[in-house]
Amino acid sequence: MTTDPLEPFEQKEQSKTSAGTAPSEAPVTAVDDAMSAELADEIATPMQLSRPRLPRLPRPSWPQGVSFAPRDVPLVGFVAAFAVGVAATLFLLSVVAFGFSSAYDHRVLPGLRAGSVDLSGLTRDEAIAKLQSGYAYLSQGEVTVTTPVGAATITYQQAGRGPDVEAMADAAMAVGHSGNPIADAASVVHSAAFGQSVPVIILVDPNALAQRIHQLVGTSSVAPQDAQATAKGGNFSIAPSAPGSGIDERAMGSAIIDQLTQTGAPADLQAGGKFTSLSPQVTDTAAQNAIARAQKMIVDVKLTWSSKPDAAPATWKPSTWTIAAAQIRGWIVFGLKTDGTYAPAVDPAQVEAYLSTIVGKASIPATEPVVTWDADGNLANVTNGKDGVGVDPAATTQAISAYLDTLAAGSSVGASVEVATGPIHPQIASIDNVKSMVVIGSKTITFYPDVSNGNGANIRQPAKNLNGQVIGPGQPFSFLAAVGPIDLAHGFTMGGVIVGGKSDHTGAMGGGICSASTTMFNAAANAGLQIDERHAHFYYINRYPVGRDATVYSNGSTTWDLRWTNDTPYPIVIRSWATYGSQSSITIQLWSMPTNRTVTWSGGVEVDPVKATDNPPRYVSTLKPGVTYRAEYPTNGFKTSVARLVTDSAGAVIHKDTWGSVYGVVNGQLQIGGTPPPSGSPSTSPGAASPSQEAPAPAPTPAPTPVPTDTPVVPVPTPTPAPSVRRRKVR
Repeated sequence: MTTDPLEPFEQKEQSKTSAGTAPSEAPVTAVDDAMSAELADEIATPMQLSRPRLPRLPRPSWPQGVSFAPRDVPLVGFVAAFAVGVAATLFLLSVVAFGFSSAYDHRVLPGLRAGSVDLSGLTRDEAIAKLQSGYAYLSQGEVTVTTPVGAATITYQQAGRGPDVEAMADAAMAVGHSGNPIADAASVVHSAAFGQSVPVIILVDPNALAQRIHQLVGTSSVAPQDAQATAKGGNFSIAPSAPGSGIDERAMGSAIIDQLTQTGAPADLQAGGKFTSLSPQVTDTAAQNAIARAQKMIVDVKLTWSSKPDAAPATWKPSTWTIAAAQIRGWIVFGLKTDGTYAPAVDPAQVEAYLSTIVGKASIPATEPVVTWDADGNLANVTNGKDGVGVDPAATTQAISAYLDTLAAGSSVGASVEVATGPIHPQIASIDNVKSMVVIGSKTITFYPDVSNGNGANIRQPAKNLNGQVIGPGQPFSFLAAVGPIDLAHGFTMGGVIVGGKSDHTGAMGGGICSASTTMFNAAANAGLQIDERHAHFYYINRYPVGRDATVYSNGSTTWDLRWTNDTPYPIVIRSWATYGSQSSITIQLWSMPTNRTVTWSGGVEVDPVKATDNPPRYVSTLKPGVTYRAEYPTNGFKTSVARLVTDSAGAVIHKDTWGSVYGVVNGQLQIGGTPPPSGSPSTSPGAASPSQEAPAPAPTPAPTPVPTDTPVVPVPTPTPAPSVRRRKVR
């Protein structure tokens, strides 16, 4: 560890009243020459400060041994009368002085100076102006610095030298204006009779001076090398220290500041320095001591959360974690503490990273707000969310660090460290002006319930889960996270997926969910929101806008999601629902305060089309003889792109996006139950030539009247799911 010799010098303010160079500053006189005789008389007369001189009387001589007490002058009465007179005089003096002080409210009292500058009767601003003029010479001059590597000059202005006129003016204004009648009266009398002086305060900028000195001598210095304790491979080692050489910039700067803070500093100050040996700040011994302290920190640390929070359910139980000594060793780093000592500590970033792994295991989640609508589809009510409780990583890191520091200092190992907890706030605690919200983006998409979408369950369940969710300002949205776990326990079922370019109508958990994700994409895009992630289907589905579909997919190792961010200053509430029937629909609306965004779409033209054909029919044993089933519909392939422009009310561009899609060609495939007819026999299906037969497979539910299936699409190349994980997909 090296230490740059360029360090700021200590800020100093020096007050001096000694005589200096031009203009000369004579000692403060007892009486201000500028005080008028009339004002002096006004003060002296009512207070009877003068008294006529009485003739000296001969001292009487009494016979030896005879005592005498005048009968006509009682001693006690004389003392009492004298005390009353003194008190009356002081009272009268205080009254007159107070009245005099009041006459100089917001002004400097007569007789007050700052060094040689008379400030009598001035306001604060007038005093500042006069002081600035009277002590302007303090900024005039230069320091010549001579060293073995050269010489340079530093002007007083570059060193920041000058009078602190505001501090001096404030000090002058404070005399006689403290609010204490007795003290202020005394100040008035003293100032008027004898004069008073406030110190001359000179400022010097130590940082500016240090920079100028370093520019001169810094490049010629060889910085000392501090000893360093390091941890590598679980072992501690020391990099030894080494002395340096150079000119002591700190000492040179301090000497110059001592001179510049004198009112009598010459206008051509001379300063210099010579090469000296520079000692390292961290010695080898200090590094060895730090390692010895670090060894005491390497222990197992038991963390406990034993206090039950108010928000905890009845089933809550205390939690305990153990941080292994080996992990503590890996956290130890070395450095200088605030008191200048070299010591071990744990890296807070690594500690917080560890604590982040237990936060999810030891937290009571917040309750999000609940939004409801009335029968007419208007926002009706909001039940505010509630705070949860969880581990506070930063505060707990401090607690662990403090505990390990005590071990390093020699304390005994404790039983445990209690984690610090803090509130977990809802994504948004409340929604103001609910009834002022409007729909900022929406979309409705038709779907046909069948086996490829779980007979509609894999579309209706996402609509139910999304309904009422609140996305706060700046908060990201993930479709897969928002719809929750996709499994049988949460209302989903098997549906369609495309594997290797072929549709498997019941091959994926949640198949068909892409009708919901596509609806959400269009609602968010129509709202002018920031779109973070979107993926096209393998082939085009004519129920979706061209180039504006959005598939989602997860197989345990690969995930394609739909993500957007609420980049508006207002919360967004999701309202979603699905209808029932042979032709159903899903609708998603995004409610918020008016954003005044305008969205313009362009593109969506089919490019490089590839025409699909119908493959020869296939005879399968999974269907009853003569029953037909449309496994694939001919779908043309093509490329396309769509562009979106989002502007604000003034026409300024907020978002400018282009989404490209490449849709693959899918040839049609009709399946026929039974065995193929003998060679040369007429085909049982119009247009079918050379029928083929495939191995038996699980029988799909026959559709008396085939309709377009919402078959999920698998990205190309097809992800391979882990053996224990079902493919979860959709379209």
